[in-house]
Amino acid sequence: MPIPGGGMNVLIVEDDPMVGQLNAAYLARVAGMRLISRCSDVVSALAVLERETIDLVLLDVYLGRRSGLEVAEWLYVHRPEVDIVLITAASEPQTVRAARRLGVTDYLIKPFTFERFADAIDAARRRRHALKDLAGPVDQRALDALFRTRSRPSLRADELPKGLTARTLAQIAAALLVVGPESFATEAVTERTGMSRVSVRKYLRYLVSCDILDETFAYGQIGRPAFAYRCLDRRALERMAGIGDD
Repeated sequence: MPIPGGGMNVLIVEDDPMVGQLNAAYLARVAGMRLISRCSDVVSALAVLERETIDLVLLDVYLGRRSGLEVAEWLYVHRPEVDIVLITAASEPQTVRAARRLGVTDYLIKPFTFERFADAIDAARRRRHALKDLAGPVDQRALDALFRTRSRPSLRADELPKGLTARTLAQIAAALLVVGPESFATEAVTERTGMSRVSVRKYLRYLVSCDILDETFAYGQIGRPAFAYRCLDRRALERMAGIGDD
């Protein structure tokens, strides 16, 4: 049964119990999501898909001797309306190409942050609702929302997210230009700006959402994630460094 009010019925397909539990815990933190079932192999996943109403599948690729892409292929033929988010360690080009061909909604490489997970779920939900709400002639704005990749947020001072200021963003951008193109940690920016780690992280996350920085992380020796960043668009940082006024 579909969930009223913008929710989705979700199937998790993951053969590692700990990863499956993590995915379920993350999913529980996203409002409106209903976990219908957790499966560890292709056969049981297809059985659930045949008998249940599923809106979204969180799918691993490596499932014992079989591939999660078999599930994606089945959905492509029989249930193309179901969204698929791959959550996997598979990063081979042929896997990425196959995922693209099969209409996979998003692709997360393990390990990943909750923020990235939530972004994938939210994007799938927004697309689903945009398709459902289509009526009459469809204008270009609606088509862009459905077919274009995520557009960059505005860099105008009056359009920054709540809690961010143009002056501080300019300071962060200037510091990043000095740090250089190599991978760097949050601490490199806090040392150069004198800002707190929490404040710097807010701005770095914003720049990641703009596709200006790339963010990766790995678990450290004590189990806490260590974030690393890399500049993707130096020209954008140069523009932001000149914003100056709130």
